[in-house]
Amino acid sequence: MEPTWAPLKTFKLEAGPDVLWGLVTDYVPGSRLLRFTLVDQDAQKNPLPTTWSPAKGMDCGANGTIVTPSKSGLLSGGALYGALIGKLGGSAADVPDSSQPTAPYGNKRVFTVGSHCVISVGPTEGGPLFLTMNDNPEGFRNHSGALHVLIEQYGT
Repeated sequence: MEPTWAPLKTFKLEAGPDVLWGLVTDYVPGSRLLRFTLVDQDAQKNPLPTTWSPAKGMDCGANGTIVTPSKSGLLSGGALYGALIGKLGGSAADVPDSSQPTAPYGNKRVFTVGSHCVISVGPTEGGPLFLTMNDNPEGFRNHSGALHVLIEQYGT
């Protein structure tokens, strides 16, 4: 049975140097599904951008791009460079703790969003919801562009 999705928010994520993690909403309670979808049209059917730039002269979509050399130092080692990623819990200034390789964000949950994603939020996993571009913190000064993301929820 397909869930009946309720809109939570349409969020414009600006790619830029000011904030590592863009705050979508102050609190998402546990025991629900969240669905993220890249939006390519506004309410009047005008096109919206579906690419952004992690570095000067390089565009990619929400699914990111394969780069060389390695992905070391990225906010999420589980997503491609430039990909849209999310985090449940913590703050806008969180970075991975490399001294904790099995849980680099402690009890915060980091996940890949890409152009479409559905995650299950467990009963004790509520918290603030953040989105950002996957890059190392020093690379944020080179970011430009914006993506629009529809976030929907289904209470379980």
